[in-house]
Amino acid sequence: MQNNFSFRTQQITQQLKQEQIQSVALWLESATDFACALLACLNAKVRVILPPNLLEENQQWVAENSGLLLNDDNFAEYGTLQKIEQIAPLFDQNNQTEIWLKTSGSSGSAKIIKKTACQMWLEAKALAETLPFERGEQVTVLGSVSVQHLYGLTFRIFLALEMGWTLGQKQLQYPEFLIAETRHSQKAIWISSPALLSHLNLTNPEFRNLALCGIISAGSALPENVAQAIRQTLPCAVVEIYGSTETGVVAYRSDNQHWQPLKNSQIGVNEQGALWVESTWISQREQTADVVNITEQGFELFGRIDRIVKLGDKRVSLAKIEQDLLHHEWVKDCFIGIHPVHSRPVAWLALNVDGLKILELQGRKAVIQALRQFLQHTQEKFALPRYWRFSETLPRNSQSKIERKDFERICLNNEN
Repeated sequence: MQNNFSFRTQQITQQLKQEQIQSVALWLESATDFACALLACLNAKVRVILPPNLLEENQQWVAENSGLLLNDDNFAEYGTLQKIEQIAPLFDQNNQTEIWLKTSGSSGSAKIIKKTACQMWLEAKALAETLPFERGEQVTVLGSVSVQHLYGLTFRIFLALEMGWTLGQKQLQYPEFLIAETRHSQKAIWISSPALLSHLNLTNPEFRNLALCGIISAGSALPENVAQAIRQTLPCAVVEIYGSTETGVVAYRSDNQHWQPLKNSQIGVNEQGALWVESTWISQREQTADVVNITEQGFELFGRIDRIVKLGDKRVSLAKIEQDLLHHEWVKDCFIGIHPVHSRPVAWLALNVDGLKILELQGRKAVIQALRQFLQHTQEKFALPRYWRFSETLPRNSQSKIERKDFERICLNNEN
């Protein structure tokens, strides 16, 4: 297996060099194929582009920034005619080749995060020295998160390679899939999220004989009652990770207490009490929007001060949804917020003359359906507003802001 992996990596490396390709986008279902292509690109000094999904705007981003898309359709054949006389080392942990990831910004504009391979290896090494897990290929790393995002890339690929773990293949998005794959493993570590872990049926008798030696969770804080129940029921370490695409991993914790900064990192707060972080795996100090309290025991998180929210453990920019809706021909003004009771996005729209006519003639349901279909070109389904409110104007103050009391009033006074 290892020899074949190294051989294919070398073939792809040589093909990329022969074609003088400067940048490659990856979209591969198998983690082994993804790792093979990734290492080949890095060894060939070819920039890697990782689209978070294949919505139209990301397909355009790929087309504009890469000379080749390696996917499940062409990976198996790419480079197979290359003759390999000597296998080169798989890893160069000082490699400065860039990996580009895409995330949302608080302004609503997409942000491109550029990481070097060297930074990714430094982060993986710090994690390997911190986390309570053993090395070796007898451990299989299984993930419910995508390798196209930094969390999956860091833990399912770079940390797994650093630890010598066996790579689990597909993204396993449901508990029963993780359990089924774990049954076939000598030992398994899950890379997952609070959204999935909150739906574990801990009374499932299959857990009794499951060779599960660890769970890593990130994306948001694991609810305290869920974390406690898992730790009391399953005989394995449960480690939560705090970080972002901009910062990489910032801290970890193995209980419901304080977060502990990762080795080779420094933290502090700005005048608003929001956390900043410096580490060897980011290029500069990164200022977060998370308000924290730092003590000798570590730090506590109190929530975000900007308008990026977590929905189902994925980060969503409310400002981006607003910007997208403002491009619709019926929308004059809009504000997106989180419902004060139901914790889902609410779209509060001021319709123009045409929009108001459509609302009167076709009804509320037809307008909402049309707007949802419009948003699906730029937003994933989970991010679409669940609740909709319509007005002739929005009550903005002198700073053009919507007052919280006005937003809550419109949410609660109109529950249909």
